[in-house]
Amino acid sequence: MNRLRSSLFILFLFSSLISFSQQGFLFVKKGFHKKRIYTEGDNIQLRLEDGSYRKGIITLLRNDTVFINGQAVYRPLITEVLLKRKPNQPLPDIKTLLLIGAGVALTTAGLTISKQATFEQALIAGLVIGYGPLLVKYLGARLISLFIRKKFRIGKKFHIPVLDFFLPQSKLKSF
Repeated sequence: MNRLRSSLFILFLFSSLISFSQQGFLFVKKGFHKKRIYTEGDNIQLRLEDGSYRKGIITLLRNDTVFINGQAVYRPLITEVLLKRKPNQPLPDIKTLLLIGAGVALTTAGLTISKQATFEQALIAGLVIGYGPLLVKYLGARLISLFIRKKFRIGKKFHIPVLDFFLPQSKLKSF
């Protein structure tokens, strides 16, 4: 029984030397405030000094190097961190637009027959009720997308520190 315990202890001791439980962090900071935090396993898209793009999964963060899909990218060579863009929503299909048009016609006819409004006023009211939400949704989304940040330019305003919890191999050999 004592042999089993000691062998399990030794096995646990050696397995803890090989395993890496800590992961590195890549921060995008503006001054002291963290704007984005990337860890190993996150998707990222970068633009480098030479104008090339690197997109993929962060496999390792070590010393001033970011490994994307196993390829090393030296941190000072990064000029921009590009953010994910949401795809533009397409307009509704023809069937939906025709149904809205039928609703506009019914609204116009109802308001005109009940003499609550003239034909022109009823037509304007029907168009606003039917197509107004579509215009607000799609034009509003376009307007908002003009003000949303699409990238972080590394330099004066933003910087990227790499925080890694890695013990160098020379330190591991001294244990």
